[in-house]
Amino acid sequence: MIAMGSSSKAIAVIGNVQADLVMRPVAALPPPGEERFVEDVSFRPGGSGGITGMVLAAAGAPVRLFGSLGNDPIGAVIRSMLAAVGVQTSDITSVEQPTSITVALEAADRERSFLTSRGHMETFSKRDLSDDAMTAPITLLTGFFTTPALQPDVAELARQARQNGSIVLFDPGSDQAGWSGSVRDMLLAVIQECHCFLPNEAELLALTGHEDVIEALEEMRQSFAGAVVVKMGAKGCLVSASTNAAAVEIRCVPIEGPDTTGAGDSFNAGFALGLSRGRDWAGSARLGTAIASAVLKQPAMRRYLTPQDLERLDEPPGHDGNQVKNSALL
Repeated sequence: MIAMGSSSKAIAVIGNVQADLVMRPVAALPPPGEERFVEDVSFRPGGSGGITGMVLAAAGAPVRLFGSLGNDPIGAVIRSMLAAVGVQTSDITSVEQPTSITVALEAADRERSFLTSRGHMETFSKRDLSDDAMTAPITLLTGFFTTPALQPDVAELARQARQNGSIVLFDPGSDQAGWSGSVRDMLLAVIQECHCFLPNEAELLALTGHEDVIEALEEMRQSFAGAVVVKMGAKGCLVSASTNAAAVEIRCVPIEGPDTTGAGDSFNAGFALGLSRGRDWAGSARLGTAIASAVLKQPAMRRYLTPQDLERLDEPPGHDGNQVKNSALL
């Protein structure tokens, strides 16, 4: 069982907050002019920042979620849904733009597809952050590619948080425009200001230009001395704590069910919670894996855990993880 302890350091989550509309199963779009029925539709808080903040708040963690929502009925509903699980919504600004929505199309036998409206997230910027946004002991910067107005300031925000003594985590998400050289340079500049980089496997491969995750990790190790935690879906994650430490594989038990939207963000929540409870990188990754797996088992309209749920969690197999034996990182 996971002993959560009685105290946590405060966490700031800064990033995209929006609405998610998850539809399943959708193996393919219907032909033009035709209609198809689906079995399940779920409307819930979304965005990397929104999901991470929601999971942390519902778990009882001391978290502040910094983001924005449109000043429209959809934004009002998402704000109320976040508040209902304990999110402090006063740090989420309202803007005169339509609230962004992502439509996630899922099916058991295919990779997920997403359609996202730009909406209010186009304008989220440094101006939307309060003066004390970068002062929490732990800071997660996320949703980089969906918040273009914030992008030029992310490296400076990370530097400011680090100077304030914060442990700075960065999960950029995926570049929809194709990972150009300038984008890679911009991301690497942000990463250098952080303590931990949290990509998924596809993002790390795209960023480094490699086809093998171990080679991609080795490439990152040539330019970044901090921790790299690679989320690998049903395979678990890889934790490379430093240039001198062996990479560790954290495995997870496969979860039945196709609705995996938000799994990586739930991992980020568990990872940040682990750090706030004093765990090291690998220990925090084990907690992130356990929480993400448990969240996926929840009903579509309840993608979070209560403090009581956390107390009943089991550690992933292999308490200390498994060293990656075929890596030059050893």
